[in-house]
Amino acid sequence: MFPPSTFPTISLGAPANLVSTTTSSRQQSPPPPPPPADVNSVLTAIRNSTSHQNSIRHPSEQLLQQWSDSYLHHHSCNYLTSLLYIIDWESSSNNNSTTTIGGVVEESSRLMAAILFKNCIPKAFSVPIDTLVEELTATSSTTSSDNETTTVQQQQQLHVFIDQLTQERNIIRQTLPKLLFRGVRTTNNDATLMLHLQLALSNIALFDFPTGWPTLLEDLMSVVQNGSLGVVGAATTATSCLDDDDATRRIVRVRAIKALRMCLSSIRHRRIVVPKGRGGGRRGGGFGGGGRQPQQQHPLMDMRHLESLIGKAVHERKEVHRMACRIFNGLAEGIVQHAQLAVTGGCSSSSSSSSRVGQERNDYAAWQTECKLATQYIKCMTEVIPMLEVEQVHSDPRVPVIRSLLDNLTQISQAVKSYPFVSIPSNLQGVSSIQQEMTIQMDKLYRATLTCGLNSMKYQPQLFASQIPTVLPSVVEPILTLDEAVLQIMPVKRLIIMTSFIQMVLQCALYDERRKDRLGGNNAVLSMLMGRKGVGTSGNDESGDGSNPNNDPAVIAARETVSALLAEGTIERLIECIVGKFLMLHPDEVEEWESDPEGRYETDLAEEAILDAASPRHCGGALLMTLMNVETDRVAKTLLDLTQRVFQQLPQDDVNSMLSREACYRALELCHNSMIATGKRRLNFSDWFQAELLPILRTELTENNPVAMRAMQARAVTLTKAYARSLKGEEFDAAFQAIAKLMAAPDLVTALCASRCIDYLAILSVQERESGEDSPQLLAVRNHSVFALGNAFALANRAESEECLRVILMCVSALVEANGVYLEPVLQAIAEQLPPLWERAGDSVPIHSCLLSVLTHLIMKMGYSTVENSHVQAVLFPLLDYCTDISVVNRAETLLEDGLRLWLVTLLSSRVATMGPKLTSMLPRLHLILRSGLEPHLSLKVLQFNSILLGKQVVEPLGDFLRELLVTLTSRVHVKAKASGDEMEEDGGNSGGSSKEKDVGTMRDAIAALSYAEVLMQVFPDLGYSISSPAISKVMSFISSGCEDGQRLSVTIPLLEVALSSFGRLIWINPIAFDEIFTQYNVDPSQRDVKVAALVKTWLGVVTSVSLATMISKKAQTIRFIDQKGAALSLCSAICRSPTLARVAGADIVEFTRQLLEVESRGNISTEALVEAACGATRQVVGDGPLGDAAHMTAEMLKLDPLLSVSLKEALDNAEKAVAMSSSQQSIM
Repeated sequence: MFPPSTFPTISLGAPANLVSTTTSSRQQSPPPPPPPADVNSVLTAIRNSTSHQNSIRHPSEQLLQQWSDSYLHHHSCNYLTSLLYIIDWESSSNNNSTTTIGGVVEESSRLMAAILFKNCIPKAFSVPIDTLVEELTATSSTTSSDNETTTVQQQQQLHVFIDQLTQERNIIRQTLPKLLFRGVRTTNNDATLMLHLQLALSNIALFDFPTGWPTLLEDLMSVVQNGSLGVVGAATTATSCLDDDDATRRIVRVRAIKALRMCLSSIRHRRIVVPKGRGGGRRGGGFGGGGRQPQQQHPLMDMRHLESLIGKAVHERKEVHRMACRIFNGLAEGIVQHAQLAVTGGCSSSSSSSSRVGQERNDYAAWQTECKLATQYIKCMTEVIPMLEVEQVHSDPRVPVIRSLLDNLTQISQAVKSYPFVSIPSNLQGVSSIQQEMTIQMDKLYRATLTCGLNSMKYQPQLFASQIPTVLPSVVEPILTLDEAVLQIMPVKRLIIMTSFIQMVLQCALYDERRKDRLGGNNAVLSMLMGRKGVGTSGNDESGDGSNPNNDPAVIAARETVSALLAEGTIERLIECIVGKFLMLHPDEVEEWESDPEGRYETDLAEEAILDAASPRHCGGALLMTLMNVETDRVAKTLLDLTQRVFQQLPQDDVNSMLSREACYRALELCHNSMIATGKRRLNFSDWFQAELLPILRTELTENNPVAMRAMQARAVTLTKAYARSLKGEEFDAAFQAIAKLMAAPDLVTALCASRCIDYLAILSVQERESGEDSPQLLAVRNHSVFALGNAFALANRAESEECLRVILMCVSALVEANGVYLEPVLQAIAEQLPPLWERAGDSVPIHSCLLSVLTHLIMKMGYSTVENSHVQAVLFPLLDYCTDISVVNRAETLLEDGLRLWLVTLLSSRVATMGPKLTSMLPRLHLILRSGLEPHLSLKVLQFNSILLGKQVVEPLGDFLRELLVTLTSRVHVKAKASGDEMEEDGGNSGGSSKEKDVGTMRDAIAALSYAEVLMQVFPDLGYSISSPAISKVMSFISSGCEDGQRLSVTIPLLEVALSSFGRLIWINPIAFDEIFTQYNVDPSQRDVKVAALVKTWLGVVTSVSLATMISKKAQTIRFIDQKGAALSLCSAICRSPTLARVAGADIVEFTRQLLEVESRGNISTEALVEAACGATRQVVGDGPLGDAAHMTAEMLKLDPLLSVSLKEALDNAEKAVAMSSSQQSIM
């Protein structure tokens, strides 16, 4: 389905039936049932789906998809059961199952079956059986004699589907746990297979808990605790088939706890789905999809039901969370038990060993299991804590248990916080590499406890407040005390969790002493709707019942801890540590700067774009920005003081001093928004730039200078880019000149940073152009652009990587855009650089895209001289051919749109005398693109300007095809979308019946088609009318007819405007077309007058509506007048040929035309002014060069356009006569 429009809509009556009954029925019919999904058929399809032969692979893939979608269409096939037999092949064969598989099932087929099983679970378990039973009962009581036979058959089919689906779900509930929690396998494929089965179980939990499988979580907990399958499966009593040994039980327990965590995550993230209309969660289209039942208005649209809807949804969600939290006590006990064993090295292994080595091996394996269990237990608790929903901290009976859990988590985190971990249990000291393994396992446990604390702080901040005085100092302490080398060897995930924890504490309003009086953030209305009464979270609560968190001693202690962190001396020290330990270049990066400068630049670019979030520098930067948001003035002052102190006190030629300055610059670059925020500027960048940065930028460095000095210069470039808007005219000129020179710097990283900065400065200079005058910034760019372009092309020859070359070409494109015709003297030099770049591009999509951008700007800015340059042509036409070659795989998705834009710009800037043969030679490629239906909004524009330049012979061979194409593209308007039932909500699965019809184009394509139809009739009236009339007629019939079946039609204003404009051109060519619209599509004669009046009223309303932008723009007012004049002339012409129109709406049209004539007279609007406004040849950006022949031809065509040149006075006189004649005839009758 298309997304709802954001434009105003208009409704017009009931629609014409533009599709036949047969077609409509075919669209609404469900797909036929797939063949039976027996085990051998499914296995064969799985094997064939991996074939390299398309003729074998594609049918098998389609068959697997049909089986998967059969649950949505209520077709019974037992597809999931067959997949389970394939996954469980060994067990099925050994048990002599009634369903046998010939031969051996290879591991790859079992793995594919598991993936298909996981993916199909949402489709099978989201089908609401209870709702289907209710509908079945309701339909049985309302059966009529006319369709009694059909309904009985549908009921029988639905009965069979419900019974088989219920049975299949029971089989899955019994079989899936057995597959997960049985014997040990060691292959990689089996580990992956088990992962997909765990995900399948979590998908079942999403839909089946708690109604279908209420004991799922308790059953999994039982396996985790006992290592025994036992009772898992809602309807099974089978005993465990596990080998009775510790190794197997340990593997099963770990596998079970991971499955439990996935299930909890699914349940916690379950989204509330509001049923659509009557029939609640109904999926598909009725009984077997046959026939579409009328739907009621969406419940959310009735605000009277808001309270009941929210209340019911919240109640259901709370009930689900309550049942999920029944395992809370078991998890809390398991955390303590297994964490203690993990830290102390204790083991519960009961195996006896004949040797000491064997005993150590068993102890080591048991300890590893305890570490995994402890970590996974805490991760499960991380999912459970948000579902606790403790609203009344002072009275909820669960609070003591939760406090005890949080205390235990804090104790665990304190026990394992050391890195590297040094306390090795005595029974494990004989294990080789135990120090490293112990550090890894304790780090995982530490991260799990902090993550659980994060969730506790987020969802239960008052309860977690008691842990802040202990946990926060222990997290901050390593940042303050450990040296840079130790922090750098820490796992990045640990640093992320540590800094995220500090950020969460700083952002929590409850722990902020300054915000304690503003805690009353509850929405009273939502609290009432959601059943919350008197939730004590307001800081102004005077009830005296202990509900005020400001009186909670734990909260007070937490605030004191946070205040101590932000106290004078501590926050400054923390900032210095962030800058010195996180943001400073470390030795490996310095070495990379020398050995792989392009890699170093790309890494820095990724960090700047936050694409490389898993890096220590990103962690420190995120924490610094959080501190800046919390204590803006103090952090800003600290950064400035630190930068000044490093500059003044440390030796200027010392490497560490230079690296420290580079880190300070990076910190100021990160915080630039806060440093120069509107309202208060905390940094006078202009003075600082003159005093410190500009000398650095002007320093000429060689490859012999230290990397630290070159890094500081590169950072000065990026820092200038960040604060560029603060530079005044002369400073901007100095900065641009110095940085343009640095593009030729021997240091490649500095040169690339300079290239990216020049790109930004050039674009910024164009944006800051005010009131049509060139700004000092733009003049500065133009003064030094030739020099900058030379350095840019030289740098392109030095760069090797694709990303670096892309950055350089974007710089060239920006310089061309900023200069336009001012680069005319060096056009030849620029053009000579393009062929080598084209040769280097190869198959690189980013490089081709950048070349497209460069050429587009060159042609737009310098006109036909660029297109006719031989060096440009050496790249332009091969590049166009490359980008528009849709026969190459993925070419249409990657480069076709940009290629068509360049093609269009080339047409606009071409002269027929010099470029005609080349443009003609490209027409076959355009025909191929049009017939493929790709990017019609651009390909039709290309065809339009080819027609203007080369004549009617461009369009004539395509007449029949274009007629069908326009109808197809406008089918978004005049063909009803497929009625296939409700789409699935965001609960998994994709209904095959919910896909859009292939022949239904987008709204953008419909607008493009109607715009092309109007221009075609304007350029070649007779040919254009024969091609365009079918599409326009169908669109207007649908618009004038409104909707059917009691629904309302919504048409967006942009589409309505272009449809009415093209219709006006149509009836100017053939005035009787107005009446033909209502006769051709069998409009009821009794309703014809009403529809005609409604259409005319709508048309006049659209052309007379004036936006604010139109009111303040003289040119926009002229363009609006052109639309109004065209509508008036077309309607006046139709009045003279249509008695119906004259009778029904003639008076309104005459009055509208009379008022328009007065506007024309008062404004002294000439035809020349209208042509100038309509031509669109006036460029909006200074520096654009001359256009090609298209501009002149368009202007001449507009001068001869009757809808611009015909007199309104003459049209008004003729219309008044026609209306008067119609009135006299009506009075005689």
